[in-house]
Amino acid sequence: MGAGGHHEAPRGAPCPSRQRCVPPPQGASTAPGSPPSWRQHEGPRRVKRAWVIPPISVSENHKRIPHLLVQIKSDKQQPGGVIYSIKGPGVDKEPLGIFSIDKFSGKVFLNAMLDREENDRFRLKAFALDLGGVTLEDPTDLEIIVVDQNDNRPLFRQDVFTGRVVEGAEPGTCVMTVEATDADDPETDNAALRFSILEQGAGGMFSINATTGEICTARPGLDREVSVGVYNLTLQAADMSGDGLTTTATAVIYLEDINDNAPEFTKEEFSMEVEEQAAGVDVGRVLVHDKDLAGSPNWLAKFTILEGDPEGAFAIHTDPHTNDGVLSVAKPLDHEVRDRFQLTVSVQNQQPLEPAAPGSPRALATVQVRVRDVNEAPVFRENPRRVSVPEGAPPGTPVTTYTASDPDTRQLQTLSYALLYDPAGWLQLDPHSGTIRTKRELRHPSAFLQGGWYIALVLARDDGEHYPPPPEPPLSATGTLSIEILEVNDHAPLLQPGPSDIEDFINEGLEAADSDPSVPPYDTALIYDYEGSGSVASPLSSIVSSLTDEDQDYDYLSEWGPRFRRLADLYGQ
Repeated sequence: MGAGGHHEAPRGAPCPSRQRCVPPPQGASTAPGSPPSWRQHEGPRRVKRAWVIPPISVSENHKRIPHLLVQIKSDKQQPGGVIYSIKGPGVDKEPLGIFSIDKFSGKVFLNAMLDREENDRFRLKAFALDLGGVTLEDPTDLEIIVVDQNDNRPLFRQDVFTGRVVEGAEPGTCVMTVEATDADDPETDNAALRFSILEQGAGGMFSINATTGEICTARPGLDREVSVGVYNLTLQAADMSGDGLTTTATAVIYLEDINDNAPEFTKEEFSMEVEEQAAGVDVGRVLVHDKDLAGSPNWLAKFTILEGDPEGAFAIHTDPHTNDGVLSVAKPLDHEVRDRFQLTVSVQNQQPLEPAAPGSPRALATVQVRVRDVNEAPVFRENPRRVSVPEGAPPGTPVTTYTASDPDTRQLQTLSYALLYDPAGWLQLDPHSGTIRTKRELRHPSAFLQGGWYIALVLARDDGEHYPPPPEPPLSATGTLSIEILEVNDHAPLLQPGPSDIEDFINEGLEAADSDPSVPPYDTALIYDYEGSGSVASPLSSIVSSLTDEDQDYDYLSEWGPRFRRLADLYGQ
């Protein structure tokens, strides 16, 4: 059985595939209706001919249906004819109803449009039966190949491709590779893709490999600070080797920053002001500009004080958000010592510049800092002040002059004083001079004494309201005055009734002295025994007065003061 219709091989044409053909000998007769003479002479080489159907090609999307694909015929002709049938996918298996056959003529028809991207071929079985349903010969293969048409556009694998390349990259530096697919037959031009860049802005800085989709830098001059930091490329993919269906996508290329720009001060000189005695406070800011990517290490500045601050009174650090240099006070400043500073400040990046960056000297700026005078509190240089006063000192006795000094030496201010704490009300204070005197007597023991000391507090206050405008509130200081109360021996000892042997001894001595006619009466020197040979009072003692007959000379007593003049008058020469 063979294929009929336009698929039958004409006489003299090549035999259908898988048929074994033997050409007739020259001069052989081929009368109509009789078998060819060459068949009668095949001899032992004759092979029974099978019914073979070559593959049948049909284009996808064929719209004229039903469409005759092929007509098959069996070699086994029977009285009454042959019944033909086909089976397989597209007939009695999914997808159903695509193919059909005229069972009497053997004509095979296409009944629906085909899609190669769903099924690129169908393999069917063809059967030849007699009228009783008996198979006349073995079934044969019927293969239907779906021929591709360019009915699918290319598709990029993503709508937006993202890539990065450092600024200043050399031409030919690969940035990224874009990819696209085509559902058509990859063995045909229908899926042969070519890539191109439709739009990339001025400069033409990038190129694309038409076959591989690789995007590379095309020329030098990629400068993020001069041109742009982001490039947007419109890409196209076209099948039919660039002449067929097309599609587009976007490529976004970011220029990665390098440190090719040094920071610069926005001006050459900055002026600031700070109050004296303020420590750890910010004085002001120096501003810089850097063209590199804000927030990156290539942009972040580092400041240094080069001159004008030998004692390290200032410090400078970087504000990471604004890149400003923030000047602060590291040590308290004294307006009276130095009222202004002129600093030289430099700036550079925290990251080193790229070797290819334009060379330039380090940026410098002058910072003028004025130290503003403020009202400072008085200071007691000696605190506490320690003095001594004897107990029982009469009112008006000078104690001390306790004063403070004013650090504001460039301002004419007057200090005044007051007693802040005087628990016994014992003192009086001159508010102008700071001189302190006693107001009344104070003796031991006293509840106001702590271990023999009297504690008072003195307040010194300036007249800050007279400070040059704007006026400032008065300030004060407190000084501690510690007064030692010295004890005076103003109480005679008293004998208590009972230390008895001594009392008898004294009484006997008094009686002996009173009965001795050679000495003045009531010679109490006897009580204290002999004062010693070195004592000027030794001749007065009754102990030695009876040892000599010589007259005693008491005139010298008149030199001892008023209390002894009476004795001199009584016993003198």
